[in-house]
Amino acid sequence: MGCAGAELRGRGRGASRGRWRAGPGQSRFLREASGEAPPMAEQIQKKLQGELEKYQQLQKDLSRSVTARQKLEAQLTENNIVKEELELLDATNTIFKLMGPVLVKQDMEEAKTTVSKRLDYITGEIKRYEQQMQELERRSEQQRETLGRLQQELQRAQGKA
Repeated sequence: MGCAGAELRGRGRGASRGRWRAGPGQSRFLREASGEAPPMAEQIQKKLQGELEKYQQLQKDLSRSVTARQKLEAQLTENNIVKEELELLDATNTIFKLMGPVLVKQDMEEAKTTVSKRLDYITGEIKRYEQQMQELERRSEQQRETLGRLQQELQRAQGKA
């Protein structure tokens, strides 16, 4: 048909009304005829791709938070068992703490205090991760809605072409 800068004249009906000029690259008519996406659809598609990457990152962050929370739950269970075992002992029992490859003798009250503080810390971390997961799920849902709107815009833009 034509190359950049070529002038195209219409024939038949409305031929006297105007001319089509191919601008830089190809005209809209030529782009549509060759199967290329119109500029509006390209912009929406690029934005959709960026939003999709944000969504995927949110999903990765959520997955990491779930994994971390599961590890904390395992530690909580383990420390609760230790606490229960310590409650069964009396003052005549000897307690040892594993420090690296060595067992070190430890005072009963010190052991109970350490386990109690560890349980408080783990419980606090679990709550923090739960809040983080709720926030990530909220943001993820918003991102899904944004992706849905952009997909609809893209379909409308492609439909107009």
